[in-house]
Amino acid sequence: MKVRLSVSEKIYEKTKADLLECGIEIDDDSELELIERTGQTEYLNVKNEVGDRLKIKVDEIVFIESFGRNMDVHTEKEVYRATERMYVLERELSGRGFIRVSNSCIVAQKKIKRIKPSITMKYVLEMTDKSLVDVTRGYYYSFREKLGF
Repeated sequence: MKVRLSVSEKIYEKTKADLLECGIEIDDDSELELIERTGQTEYLNVKNEVGDRLKIKVDEIVFIESFGRNMDVHTEKEVYRATERMYVLERELSGRGFIRVSNSCIVAQKKIKRIKPSITMKYVLEMTDKSLVDVTRGYYYSFREKLGF
């Protein structure tokens, strides 16, 4: 049996050793995932443009954007590809200051540089990496509520 391990750095090695002792392999491509109960992982598993697997700090993420099954994770310096689906990423990042602003985008609240109102109940967000992200009408009210205006 193979599992993907999504736990904090603090308990990663011990958990990995315990699983290996039980005959369970650690594999980042596995469909099964073991997630730490707190639900607050410090890192996100991604791939770079060459396909190498990396872990990036959640605090470095500016926004996550989906294109079909592809999830692009934008940081200040680079764009990575996530392996999880949008709803899984949203769940993993809940309580960490991330806001869903459309069906295809989650943004880090602390990485919003400017909020510009747009026509017909929309906002355009300027992010710290200078990207522009739309808050769609379907997320307009929940966005306003989460920001408190």
